[in-house]
Amino acid sequence: MLLANTSLLIICFLLAGLFMGWLLHRSDFCISGILRDAFLFRSYALLPSLLLVVVAGLIVFQLARAAGVIPADLPPTYSSDISLTVFAGGLLFGVGMVLAGGCVVGTLYKLGSGNLTSLIAFIGMMAGSMLYAEIHPLVNGLHDLTLVTGNTTLLQTPASLGGSIPWVLIALGSLPLLIWQRQGKIRVDTVIDGYIQPWRVALILAALNLLIYILGGWPMAVSTAYTKIAAFLELLVAPGHVAQLAFFQQDSRVVETVVGELSGGPGPRVDLIFITDLPLLVGVILGALASALMLGTLRLHGWPSLRQGFTAFGGGILVLLGARIAGGCNLTFILGGLPLLSLQAILFTFGLLVGAWLGSLMLSRIIFR
Repeated sequence: MLLANTSLLIICFLLAGLFMGWLLHRSDFCISGILRDAFLFRSYALLPSLLLVVVAGLIVFQLARAAGVIPADLPPTYSSDISLTVFAGGLLFGVGMVLAGGCVVGTLYKLGSGNLTSLIAFIGMMAGSMLYAEIHPLVNGLHDLTLVTGNTTLLQTPASLGGSIPWVLIALGSLPLLIWQRQGKIRVDTVIDGYIQPWRVALILAALNLLIYILGGWPMAVSTAYTKIAAFLELLVAPGHVAQLAFFQQDSRVVETVVGELSGGPGPRVDLIFITDLPLLVGVILGALASALMLGTLRLHGWPSLRQGFTAFGGGILVLLGARIAGGCNLTFILGGLPLLSLQAILFTFGLLVGAWLGSLMLSRIIFR
């Protein structure tokens, strides 16, 4: 792990973000778009790649655990108890990402390529972060009232099948992938210059996530970086109020290293989140910008109508509200938590799927009426 070396951590996460932004721009691999197209347009071309990134992650994480490269316990980005608020957060997140036109990562790479609607969604996410800081005590109370289990992973439940459940899930997930591969549905037919097939991106993302986990101590996460940016902005105009908000004073991630304890949180300070998640966020934007420049496609585009603008802004608010209520985003839970069999991730994903369906219905009434 590089946790003891601040400079190497910053470089590692920034490079990971640059590479991911470049990949996502070249493939347009966006979980929000994949689910929106499935629910709204009955287009399922990219669903195999979404399943593939989870199955590939499950394989590499289990192999890494078996080899002792990563610990058997969940990393510090996941909660030690499970509450129904995780489902509620996933629900809000799913609705929001469809209305915003992108999730916390999709918004970044689209913003980097000059999409102005994504800029509006990004501003909405800043507003959602600030709003959550105000209601955090209420959400904490609801979290404590709706606890459902003290277990953190599927491996701690009777459904673990004596520890064989990961390999059972890998087999079940691989079966439709093999069928789709034989039917030629894994590959996307396109003549776009510089396009990278989504199935390739899915495999690369799984490997990149494992590398980040090994080097940093947890899989990729980015939503708290949004909140940290919002906290710094709010500090400029209302420093006294920021100092009074309990949410901005707490640590959401604490790890032990060879040089002692390192911690980080959503507040406006230089800490563990500042040197890991924030460089990842910045890197995704810059990676997409670099890709657009290399392809000669960089331009300001996507300025929405008033109705679409308000929809994107409101969706951005819901995305970060949902992420903070659930304790993470789709990057944290779908790319990292599901392969680690986190119950928190499973509950979030169920909520996200329901939310994406509801968001698609809402989008059809708002935009296409």
